[in-house]
Amino acid sequence: MTCAMHSQERDMKNRNTSLISAALLLAAGITASLQADSADENRNLFESADDKQSAADFKPAPGEIETNFGTLEFELGAFPTEESVQKIYDEMDLQRATQAYMDFMSALSVYGIVKGQIRDFGLKSASDVGVHPSPGLTPSELYLTGNNSTVYAIASLDLKVDGPTVVDIPPGMLGTANDSLFKFLVDFGVVGPDKGKGGKYLFLPPGYRGKVPDGYFVVKSPSYRIWAMMRGWGDIGTGDKATDYFRQNLKIFPLESGPRAANYINTAGMGLNSLAPEDGSAFEMLNEIIQYEPKELFGAEQLGRLASLGIAQGKPFTPDARMQRIFDQAAKQGTAMARAIVFASRDPDIRYWPNRHWEKMFLHNTTFERDGVGDIDARTLWHYSAIVVSPNLISTTPGAGTAYLTSFRDSEDRFLNGAKTYRLRVDANPPVKNFWAVTAYDPATRSLLDSGNNRNKSVGSREKPIANSDGSVDVYFGPKAPQGKEKNWVPTNPDKGFFLVFRFYGPTEGYIDKTWALNDLELMD
Repeated sequence: MTCAMHSQERDMKNRNTSLISAALLLAAGITASLQADSADENRNLFESADDKQSAADFKPAPGEIETNFGTLEFELGAFPTEESVQKIYDEMDLQRATQAYMDFMSALSVYGIVKGQIRDFGLKSASDVGVHPSPGLTPSELYLTGNNSTVYAIASLDLKVDGPTVVDIPPGMLGTANDSLFKFLVDFGVVGPDKGKGGKYLFLPPGYRGKVPDGYFVVKSPSYRIWAMMRGWGDIGTGDKATDYFRQNLKIFPLESGPRAANYINTAGMGLNSLAPEDGSAFEMLNEIIQYEPKELFGAEQLGRLASLGIAQGKPFTPDARMQRIFDQAAKQGTAMARAIVFASRDPDIRYWPNRHWEKMFLHNTTFERDGVGDIDARTLWHYSAIVVSPNLISTTPGAGTAYLTSFRDSEDRFLNGAKTYRLRVDANPPVKNFWAVTAYDPATRSLLDSGNNRNKSVGSREKPIANSDGSVDVYFGPKAPQGKEKNWVPTNPDKGFFLVFRFYGPTEGYIDKTWALNDLELMD
């Protein structure tokens, strides 16, 4: 017994000694790393440039290099064989095209919207307004995570066609204008400079040097094309009533001509494809953007990459069969990468609450830059899955703006399957000034999920779902409503997966300080 006790004591002391040693080594490693980082940051090469080197210290790449696109061979030291040259240029063009697809995803998205609205809704000029009045959209109108909770009015502005353009809005709006790169220009309405009172916004084209009249909220745009959207906040009705409201109260026209004839179109069920292509035709669209917009809108590095692919302002775009194949593959690879970034993020900050599966859509901010460094995966995270960029989408002012969270997985970390039934318990007193709503989306289109017959049903506080005795609300998702739960049910498509967006309209302190949390979806069958 005594020997055993002494043995246990020795083992414990050894374990403790090992733990202390490991902790000291870890601390030393961290300290060394921090010191190394500090040394590199302040390193004076005149004082320390490492040991002397000579020609013998250079280690050239070998004459045969294994890659994921084949074996590359080099003769007489470094000259690539003819076969290797073709492999290298094929891969170089593919890599550049794939990166261009991802870099210009935001531009392709805006252009898809502006062009799609003109083509599919029949807008004849920037004065024409499409109204999504049902409220919101139906699944046949493909907008990235567009919703069916609020009434929208949309327009496609073109400052090259019309010059300085006036957008005269009524009181009580909530909207945004974005440029051709999907960068923020201005908010309309309650979070904009008119403070919800309405007013006239004047959009000036790139390089405009003319006189600017008084009485306008002036917005200088770096691009010619602009997408403008606004929600109808307040009692504006739905359907034709909402369309008539905007006909009477929203006017868009050139400054030079003043108000002109315009069409106000009820878009419900008309069908629209505003999505960026996921095949080689995306590069035809990209060429159209580059030819039309001012060169100054883009970075020199971006334009250089495109020029190496045959896309340059003022020059014809005539890709041969080889480049067409590369463009098609690049768009597919870019799409695959975007799907991984959105649906399986590796960012450690992606979850809004660390112990829940609800994820941020804007990872850190709405500029996709931090400390002067582009946050390129955060940019893809948003632009592959959503539209509209405004700082008020992540407002930290209680009761102002909106906040969106998304979920792709259930409580057991499994992707959401439309053939199964899930329950989401929304705890009592959700932190919203206005209302909340949860909507299901198709992962392939990132647009409203069609559960059959062009139908998508959201559930939110405005629909007054049945509450539990403690004030919480159970929302069900599945191909069939649980018995007696029809009012609290969001239908899914049994042949597809789906994901959710939970919207907080006017988020308050409980959301902002994270003292209130959304529960994960629980699989019911």
